[in-house]
Amino acid sequence: MSTQKEQVLAYVRTNGTITHREAEDTYAITRLAAVIWDLKDLGHQFVEPTKIIKGVNKFGTKCTWAKYEYIGRG
Repeated sequence: MSTQKEQVLAYVRTNGTITHREAEDTYAITRLAAVIWDLKDLGHQFVEPTKIIKGVNKFGTKCTWAKYEYIGRG
């Protein structure tokens, strides 16, 4: 596994979920969806469909983002 996969896997095993912002702030991972895709390909399971969170960004603009919830290895 790549370092990014290991980092994300450790994070979701500890915290249960991860968002793009958490991945970027914690590990400088900018393509979290690709890492999640790779983990799924290796047999790790996440809640489907991916939870979409609605909120406001730091500029006050409405936006949405994905929150991936880890289930375990299938």
